[in-house]
Order: sequence, then structure tokens, then C-alpha cells
Amino acid sequence: MKRTNTWLAAVAAGIALGATFDACAADTIGLSQESLDHPWLATQRKQINEAASAAGVHVLATDGQGNVASQIAGIEDMESKGIKLLLVQAGKAEGLRQELASLKERGVQYMFVGKPIDNAGAVTMVSGDNRALGADAGQYIVDTLAQKNGKPKGGLVLLEGIPGDETSVNRIGGLTSVTGKYPDIKVVARQPADYRRPKAYSVMQNILQAHAPGTIDIIFAANGEMALGAIQAIKESGRSKEIKVLGLDGQKEEFDAIRAGDESATWLYPPAGTEGMQIALKILKGEKVPPKVILPTVRVTKENVETVKPAF
Repeated sequence: MKRTNTWLAAVAAGIALGATFDACAADTIGLSQESLDHPWLATQRKQINEAASAAGVHVLATDGQGNVASQIAGIEDMESKGIKLLLVQAGKAEGLRQELASLKERGVQYMFVGKPIDNAGAVTMVSGDNRALGADAGQYIVDTLAQKNGKPKGGLVLLEGIPGDETSVNRIGGLTSVTGKYPDIKVVARQPADYRRPKAYSVMQNILQAHAPGTIDIIFAANGEMALGAIQAIKESGRSKEIKVLGLDGQKEEFDAIRAGDESATWLYPPAGTEGMQIALKILKGEKVPPKVILPTVRVTKENVETVKPAF
């Protein structure tokens, strides 16, 4: 009898364990990111893992390594493992858009976290408003040049993100929708630097060599890492007093650069992991969610850098 009871207890434990595994399978989500070699991306993944762990949700995550084909392969691999919801941080829109449309046809729901693609059939997108952020940066440029030169006039350099990346397109587009109203604000150079500091450093070196002192007044980098790379190149060229630098992300190193007088302004663009998981949990429960969740931002300058918390 004792042996039978032990066996029954083992069976009962096995049933309970099986139920636990079934629950985990039902709550398995995928996370597809373009890469992990950036502090913003690493922070977002950490946020998602922590929030999922607290909620008892299992996360399968892939690293696209900066390649759309690799990001798509990772999505297809996660789909084969039975994910119930896919969280996507978008890289290049082309190629990824088609893959997501196909995913939707196969009945897998997806949502964007941090970097969305507009009109791509997602359940929702959780991110900052990139076009509005760009527009505010554009107004800052107009005001800064007017103060410096007596009217909105001067040479502007634009450092773009990854070519074909919709986030960069919207940030730059929002900016130029404002600065483009002033014909005396001239874009003297516009080049991609892939959101990466070393690439921005190299690109900025070339731009500085091609444009003599007195021809560049202000630089807008479509993210903070590029702003920091541009600052390094400008400092080495001895042209820091001539050129103002704007970034967008609001990371800690940008705050330090603002305190040091090397960066004029940045805009907070917080990783969307924590808020994204809150929305993801609602979707898993079958609850309705809004089509867009816009994360708050703030312009950070020397005036408020001591009272604002960095985005990461």
C-alpha cells in the first residue's frame, strides 16, 4: 500500500507538473530585436525579461545582428516553437514588413516595442512619437540659429540612422518639416551612421574635412550614440565652440555631455520593455488595447539636466 501511495503521489505530481508546462506554453512570447550591440536595445531586453519573469511568462528572444534576413529567420524559428505573441523592435522596414504580414496570415499576433513600423498590421505599438520628437528638435534648431545669427540661418548637418529604418525617417522628417520652412537654414550634409558611435565618429570626421570652419552651425544626430560619436570628432578637430550638437535618446552619457557643454540638447526616448510587457499581458488575456501607446518624453538641456532622469 505504501508503494501504491508513493506511485499515486508521483502521478499526481506529474499531472501538476504537466499543467505547469501547459500554462507556460500558453504564455510563451517571442521578442525579436534588430541587434543587441546598443545600450538602448540591451536595456529594453532586460526590462522585458524582468517583467515577464515577474508575470510568469516565458520569453524566447532573438538577436537579428543588424541584418533583416537574420531577424526574419529568428522570427520564423520562434513561430515554429509555438509563441502566442511576438514583440518586435523593428530594424529596416523593407523585408520585415512582408514577413510580419505573412505571420499575421498564419494567425500569430504581434506588436511593436520601441521602434515601430506604421501601418504594418500590428495589434499595437508602444514607443515614443518619433515625428513629434523630430519636430521639436527642428524648432530647437530654428530658435538656436535665430539667437546665434539674428534670424533662422545657418548650416545644418543631419546624421541619420540605419538606411530604410522608419524611426530615423520619422525623426529626420519631423525635423525638416520645421526647418524646411526657413530657406536660410541649409542642410550642408546628410549621411547615415547606423545609430552607432564608431560609424558616426568616422562620418563626422569626413564631414568636417569637407566643410571648412564657419560652414556648420549645428548637428542633429538621430540617436544619442551618434551624437556622442560626432562630439568626439568635433572635439578632436578643435571646432567645439563653432558647432552645437543635438542627440535623441537621453542616455546617461548624453547627460554628462550636456553638463560638460559638449551637447546642447537631447530628447528622452525610453526603452519600451516595461510598458510593452504590460500591454503584452493584456493581449495574452484577450483584453483590448489601444492601437498606439505613446511613451512620454522631455527635452533635456543644461537648464533641466539635473532634474531629469536619463532614459537608460
